[in-house]
Amino acid sequence: MTREQGEDEMDERRDHPLRVTLSELMHLRALPLDRAPVRLRQWVFLVEPSDREAEAAFVGLFAPGQDPAVGRALSVGEAGGWLWERHQEFSTWTWFAYGPLGEDLGFQAETDQSFFWLHGAPGQVFRGVEISVGAPGAEPPTEAALSRHIDLRRCVSCEVFDGAARIWTDFRLREGGAGRIHVHNQGLANDEVSRLVQTLLEIGNYRKLALLGFAPARETLAWLDGAEARLAAITSDLAAGEDSQGVLDDLLKLSAEVEARAATSRFRRGATESYHQLTLDRLEALRERRLPGHSTMSEFIARRLLPAMRTREAADRRLDDLSERVARCGDLLRAKLGLAQDRQNQETLRGMDASLQLQTKLQGLVEGLSIFAVGYYVLGLLGYLLKPWLHGWPGGGEWVLSALVPLVLIAVAASLHRRKKRLIGDERS
Repeated sequence: MTREQGEDEMDERRDHPLRVTLSELMHLRALPLDRAPVRLRQWVFLVEPSDREAEAAFVGLFAPGQDPAVGRALSVGEAGGWLWERHQEFSTWTWFAYGPLGEDLGFQAETDQSFFWLHGAPGQVFRGVEISVGAPGAEPPTEAALSRHIDLRRCVSCEVFDGAARIWTDFRLREGGAGRIHVHNQGLANDEVSRLVQTLLEIGNYRKLALLGFAPARETLAWLDGAEARLAAITSDLAAGEDSQGVLDDLLKLSAEVEARAATSRFRRGATESYHQLTLDRLEALRERRLPGHSTMSEFIARRLLPAMRTREAADRRLDDLSERVARCGDLLRAKLGLAQDRQNQETLRGMDASLQLQTKLQGLVEGLSIFAVGYYVLGLLGYLLKPWLHGWPGGGEWVLSALVPLVLIAVAASLHRRKKRLIGDERS
């Protein structure tokens, strides 16, 4: 074995099992775009967990030899290709083609045969977008060409990547239900085409996914108005001394509804916060420059996204506050019920004490009677024992038994007292 082979084997034995996997992960999500001009279309599908197996089977039909379990399938050729990627709650299908953009700036119609996923892939189409990137150094598009696809009066336009490109988009759905972004290539180099397109795609995807939490937040706010009124009524009933059982039933019902709503919204709350932060991160990565007369993408999205996020945050805060107030009301009701139960226990104990005292008196009476009963029984036995011996002494038996009466009673009382002390001692031990 050579020295080099020995070093290679030693390195393999010392490698962490995830060393190579984590290294490749840094490049896994990069778009396979290596030049411009290029036009691209992407669809975002919301896919239920129960449909993931069907989705993997569908992808496997069109990507033989690739494992859909890794969450990525790619088919690429000289003229372009397609890419499928699976994410947490959505999947993306991306089609791209190289070549001159033409008079339509790359937004010309394509046959549905190019997009086979639209006719069989599981899930619901959540977003569609078209992006075209011009050739490096090409002339800027004319306003007439742009206006056929983008509303220039209300569009977002700015320079990105420190002036290496300029973008136009109006965030409106066009033919085929897709938004459109045109990128004028002013000097994109190396992998900047791929990074810019991916950043633009992720900004739109994460922005729209963040807005999924807006409608539930508005519905929660409307529900909270009624729930807070119900809690106020319950608190008033509690203060007025209403029937505790009825107040408890109402409070338990409201508490169950609050916790059910909190559990339902917990995932969407976390997802909304994550998507919002990802959107802000991608906007920062654009490194925008303002152009006179136009908003930047950050400004446009902030005006529309931030109010929705504030609504979501307000709903979350009010729901958490309501949950805490319900818990405090429950503590008050629990304290009230506890005090009532303490009073009832005291009454019960007083009754038990009186009963115990009476029982003690009766027990003393029974013990006294027991002494006489047992003494009488013992004297009867002694009478049977002594009478034959004192038969010749007239009246002698009665005198002897009379003399024994106090002695027998004292002996019986002492015996019962010793047994009582022994039983008490056994119970204590």
